[in-house]
Amino acid sequence: MRTGWLAAMVLVAAAVALASCGREAPVPPSPGVALVASATASGLPTIVEFGAKTCASCREMAVILDGVAKKTAGRAHVLLIDISQDYAAAQTFEIRLMPTQVFFDAQGRETGRHMGKLTEAEIMARLGLSS
Repeated sequence: MRTGWLAAMVLVAAAVALASCGREAPVPPSPGVALVASATASGLPTIVEFGAKTCASCREMAVILDGVAKKTAGRAHVLLIDISQDYAAAQTFEIRLMPTQVFFDAQGRETGRHMGKLTEAEIMARLGLSS
């Protein structure tokens, strides 16, 4: 399982590196970028996970993020973007590994990033919603 996760991370890193060679090319429209823009303009803290369904760690994080979404309904946005389906979002947010979580405060400013897995408590704390 660890080998599969590492292989997935290497593939994403290689794809991002190859894509960065053509930086002058315009980034195609991305539904994920539009979704993040809408969420971060709402006045609520936001976590965006960039991953893929083929990534074991991403699938584990999806379960954790589902729990966070239920606990923070109406108080935060929890977004999952499958970068295998929306590579333009990975380019826009300069994602190097998956899963990567990007945190935004209520004013829409990026407050931090994390690569790998996080616990529900760690996510709640980073969103400023821990009890």
